[in-house]
Amino acid sequence: MATAIGTSPASTRRAAYLTVVALLLPLLAACGGRAELSTTVKPFPAAQYAHPELLADTGWLAERLNDPFVRVVDLSPRADYERGHLPGAVHVWWQDLVEINNPTYGMLVDPKVRKGVFERAGIENGMTVVAYDNAGGRYAARFLWTLLYANYAAGRLLNGGSGTWRAEGRPLSRDIPSIRPTRLPDIAPNEAVLINGDDVRAALGQPGFVAVDTRTRDEGLETWGGTLRFGRVPGARSIPWDRNLEQKGTAIVRRSGELSKLYEDQSVRRDQTVAVYSLTGMNAAHTFWVMRVLGYDNVRLYDGSWAEWGAARPGTPYEVEPLAVGGDPRGRET
Repeated sequence: MATAIGTSPASTRRAAYLTVVALLLPLLAACGGRAELSTTVKPFPAAQYAHPELLADTGWLAERLNDPFVRVVDLSPRADYERGHLPGAVHVWWQDLVEINNPTYGMLVDPKVRKGVFERAGIENGMTVVAYDNAGGRYAARFLWTLLYANYAAGRLLNGGSGTWRAEGRPLSRDIPSIRPTRLPDIAPNEAVLINGDDVRAALGQPGFVAVDTRTRDEGLETWGGTLRFGRVPGARSIPWDRNLEQKGTAIVRRSGELSKLYEDQSVRRDQTVAVYSLTGMNAAHTFWVMRVLGYDNVRLYDGSWAEWGAARPGTPYEVEPLAVGGDPRGRET
């Protein structure tokens, strides 16, 4: 898996991590615990997308809540989960899959720890895992990308998330399911869905490669107290992750034709290797998943993302160019 450049003693790494967490707390509090927008907009059927098997319609899931080979995972904050979740859903928090002993914040945790997260969630080989959250689907997408990278089970993103489920009047529960932990084998990860910073750097300028910057404008201006530089990966196309949504504040994936145009207008082709990144790898995972749904079969997640590339550390080899977040033709805030 990708690793960050540079090393430091464990105490220094932990101090750096805690500093970043402290800077992130206001952002997490603002976006993590907020319920999705109440809306009359409805998700489009999964069948309209190139890879419908990567999405779960609410009706499809409702018919399978009692299927022992379908595991539903709620990635919302714990307090929100306890106030009401899909029946049988098990709770997982995305930060449990973040490595705290890495100088680059947000990197994927080591194989033993992530396998333990999956085992405690009752995930087995051959299962279909449906994930959702109340934050636009980005926590759920990060979980599903991690599951895909780990090679354990098939994943589906619940289109519309918990907001659509509630709006449709479907059942909710406060019962915490009793999940028997599973035992997963040690297997090689799927490296085809991951890319590291050095490989991104080596591929820049090649016609068969393109980087996609999924940061919103506010995320692009974030410096984490001066520990990040301003800018973007040279040549990166700026397509904020929330433009994948039909309506801001929901988890409803935009219709296939609009999404395809969004990427094609930025000259992002399906025959290219696409590296997606964000402030950290979390939001980038949403774009990764949506692009896969659209039929971009060679998209890879840059796990280090801007936290690594844009780090204001002496000797970093990564060049930057000015940040550019394009205008949204539908008038969305960026």
